[in-house]
Amino acid sequence: MRNKMLFISAQLLHAEDLEREVRKKGILGILLERFNVDLLSYDHPDIEYSTDCGAALSIHRVNRTVTPRRSIHSLYRFRTQSALSHVDKDMNGTIKALCHSNAYSHVFISHSLLGKCIDLVKQLLPVATIITDAYRSESNQPVGKSSENKGIQTPYNKLSSVLTRWSEQKLMNKTGLLLADSEWDALLFKSLSFKDASKVHVLPHFVDMKHYHYADTIPKEKLIVLHWNMNTIQGKHALQVFYTKIYPSIKNKVPDVQCYIVGREVNAEVRSLVQEDKSIVITDSLDDPAKYIRRAKAFLAPLHDGCGSRSKILESWALRTPVVTTFKGSERLICQNNRNILLANTPADFADKVVKLLQDPKLGSIIADRAHQTLLKHYEANGIKEKVFSLI
Repeated sequence: MRNKMLFISAQLLHAEDLEREVRKKGILGILLERFNVDLLSYDHPDIEYSTDCGAALSIHRVNRTVTPRRSIHSLYRFRTQSALSHVDKDMNGTIKALCHSNAYSHVFISHSLLGKCIDLVKQLLPVATIITDAYRSESNQPVGKSSENKGIQTPYNKLSSVLTRWSEQKLMNKTGLLLADSEWDALLFKSLSFKDASKVHVLPHFVDMKHYHYADTIPKEKLIVLHWNMNTIQGKHALQVFYTKIYPSIKNKVPDVQCYIVGREVNAEVRSLVQEDKSIVITDSLDDPAKYIRRAKAFLAPLHDGCGSRSKILESWALRTPVVTTFKGSERLICQNNRNILLANTPADFADKVVKLLQDPKLGSIIADRAHQTLLKHYEANGIKEKVFSLI
């Protein structure tokens, strides 16, 4: 007999949260193999969930009753609260109804909703194990801010750090299992409370290799692929840096190079920037990015946070395409420069690494094969699945 789980999730509309959405949906897919899941989704009415999971998944939707207000960017207690300010009022009735009519052994609460829902769930289901997809914010600093605001930013960030730590300590005490997405995050959470450190486990972003098996092998072409969220400020800034400071150097040394911008997150501003360059192709929004990545000699990850790059890097590793990114872009991944990834800190160095991959197929093959092995060892869904089942 399969146990029942309540899975409380919020579909946040902020572009920087899309990476976490990918991971969270992957976790849900794993849990559905063991549990019958009631998915309680607090989301935007335009967002749809896949319903191909049969009877194991029941979806209950609660729409927002207020329009999200613009939030203060940094302070932990307020950083995501404007979009979720009425979540307790909107969801409490549905949570109570579901908990009263079902004997849930486990409850998954999305990290963004944890502070709003955990007390009610603990009250209604005192013996249930509460799980969350714990994460730490990668960057609270917007791109392109001038140094003249440092006098304000320094105490503001210090206060943000204090509030973050205080809030996370309280939530950690009430949670049964925290799934951090990297070793670094896990250490940060464990440092909050020695007593609760055993609750923290690493569950990184992962890839299901069954989606990346192809009957044919195709040769690599002299093209590079850009695939990140270009609707965010950071994503647009990364594209501007690439187009103005990196790509000209690449074309100077490899004149016949082609660049493909793939994915659905390509807005009008980005299209306007590159439309005059015939060597740059913006693919159809419905095209599968994989068909371009597997043909490319290099995949370029963005230079800033907020672009949703980590899952894209793993996808490239799955497709045996070498990745070039910055040291910041590779944070929280198990990688080593010049072994399974190429890292650069300056536009000139970035361009140089890309040119090497375009001109040296053997180097690209070696980097890609090592990255693929890293993926299979640390980020493949079957291994992650075994870990999840061992924890619950």
